[in-house]
Amino acid sequence: MPQTILGSYTGQWFTVQTPEQARLLSDSAAVQMLQPFLGRKLGAAEAAREAGVSVERLSYRIRQFVAAGLLEYMGEQPRRGRPVRLYQAAGGIFLPFQHTPFEDLEAQISGNLQPIQAAKARALARVLTEVHSDGRVLYRDDTSGKVYSEAASSGSASMQRSRGSNRIGRLWLDETQWAELQAAYDVLSAQVQALETGPREGAKPYLLELTLVPLDEADA
Repeated sequence: MPQTILGSYTGQWFTVQTPEQARLLSDSAAVQMLQPFLGRKLGAAEAAREAGVSVERLSYRIRQFVAAGLLEYMGEQPRRGRPVRLYQAAGGIFLPFQHTPFEDLEAQISGNLQPIQAAKARALARVLTEVHSDGRVLYRDDTSGKVYSEAASSGSASMQRSRGSNRIGRLWLDETQWAELQAAYDVLSAQVQALETGPREGAKPYLLELTLVPLDEADA
């Protein structure tokens, strides 16, 4: 039985067995549209709202999921006019690595991160355009003596007031510093887990990355 980290699942696991099932579950866009159906009956319109895509796009994926055996037709829900066709996926799905199309774990992670990194690049470029960033600066801080590399703006817009932020880099930490940063990371991660996700009225999409992993010194 697979062991979970972020949450718990006590139901029966569906184990992927075919190349088509593995292909779909290795596609982040497809997974996004399968998620609303996990463990519950849902119609296409409601699932599309949750996934943040059009009904037409979701309906195309439904046909793929049903053909691949990842989604099951569960009957119709009566309503005025045309009834709603309901579908459901297993509440828990296990995808063994040997069934994925990736050569190794590094290739799998790189493939999963690619659409996220592309969206991140587009979003950061949009934010920097809004504050009229026209270059980068590399400098040593007068007070701390630390060296910084960051986007620069010669316009009147304030970089500090822009909506969005990004900080990424390599850190050299001793055990105490690592423990303190890991504790702060855990608190923020729990806060994020408690948030309601998915499209809803009054909410806007944001991209959040939380990563703290040890590097080999060769990669530092």
